[in-house]
Amino acid sequence: MTTQSHPPLTAPDFPAPRRNHDGPETRRTVDRLIALRHRLERTDLRPCDAVDAAFGELVGLCCHPPAGCTAHVLDRIAPHADALRTLASTGEGHMEAHWARRIAGDADPDAALERFPYLGNYHDLVRLETGALAALGLPGPRRAVVLGSGPLPLTGLVLAERYGADVLHVDRDPTAIEAGDAVAAAVGIPARSLVADLDGPLPPELVTELRAADLVLVGALVGTDRAAKDAITARLAAAAPDAVLLVRSAAGLRTLLYPEVTPADLPHLDVLLEVHPRTDVVNSVLVGRPRREDRVPVR
Repeated sequence: MTTQSHPPLTAPDFPAPRRNHDGPETRRTVDRLIALRHRLERTDLRPCDAVDAAFGELVGLCCHPPAGCTAHVLDRIAPHADALRTLASTGEGHMEAHWARRIAGDADPDAALERFPYLGNYHDLVRLETGALAALGLPGPRRAVVLGSGPLPLTGLVLAERYGADVLHVDRDPTAIEAGDAVAAAVGIPARSLVADLDGPLPPELVTELRAADLVLVGALVGTDRAAKDAITARLAAAAPDAVLLVRSAAGLRTLLYPEVTPADLPHLDVLLEVHPRTDVVNSVLVGRPRREDRVPVR
């Protein structure tokens, strides 16, 4: 998930002067987060003015909280964290499906894509990730597999259009793959796709693709918890021993939107770099390579 680049979604009165205590800013932030949870739970989470406004406020608050209160907020909001993440992931799915239909069905799909309010942020996120590769002296991707591509696979489309990568979109939901294919065809950006569930044994056709890839991008919602992330990256390390893996994560209050992943959660990877943006981009990224001593049979 990304927020709008212009203007920033900074909530009113934030950021506040830096403090590091459990004060009024902490209480106000917790109260607002709980109120947003209840507001969203009274909707079906499908795009409309009320839902868009609530999610905009939620994401803006998570990206731009009062300085110095993050740890206190996370401690107090803990009973609501799982519910907020579930609301965020469900809402994102509805938003992507809505815009995928809108773009693919428009007489001018390129113009419709340009109207997608978060398009610039996908470019920002991919630029951050390719910049992380460059910082490690690694080349840009030539053949990329995007896991958890969703119905609006903008990460893969940006990689294909802006960076010339041969991209494979992978998702466990056939409906999402069908929608993503329709968007790619409508805007004329070449990309391939495959339906595959990463929670079990990897299908042979995916293993073949992974072995040929130089970049594997693991979406933030691929694997719902740390144990699932570990299991999935273990299978990926075995199937793509020579690839670079980009594992999307979150930090600070952004963990109320996406699961946090740390290097310790990925024991089958040598994590070379960890990047936590402090911009309107929500996702952090971990850049790693499979540990050769930890290769295991693909299962």
